[in-house]
Amino acid sequence: MPQQDNDIGGQISRFAIIGVLNTCFGLAVILFFYRVLGSSLIVSNAAGYGMGLVLSFALNGFWTFDASTYKLTMVIKYLLLVGAAFIINMLVIMSLMSLGLPYWIAQIVGVITYSSIVFLGMKYAVFTK
Repeated sequence: MPQQDNDIGGQISRFAIIGVLNTCFGLAVILFFYRVLGSSLIVSNAAGYGMGLVLSFALNGFWTFDASTYKLTMVIKYLLLVGAAFIINMLVIMSLMSLGLPYWIAQIVGVITYSSIVFLGMKYAVFTK
């Protein structure tokens, strides 16, 4: 694949496109495991989220951040990043709800927070050149 345009706007656009595709993919996996395979909700969601993490890492590395190689250290950094982003996401949601904001508003702010942390972490810590 030719060198990607590495301006921040192009990267954000590619990250967002992959996010939408990944959400659809994860949902399809969850529904397949739950409806077709008869797996529990926990197993179905774990499969969907797990496969989504792999897909996000691979596609964002290749298309968004133009990674030419993948190393174990990148995978470890990525897993630590999404774990930390998830914890921060939950803290944001719980904090906003404790201040009286409706769940749906807190969730939107949480998604924006999570996505921003993951994008910046992937750009500056995981897929550094």
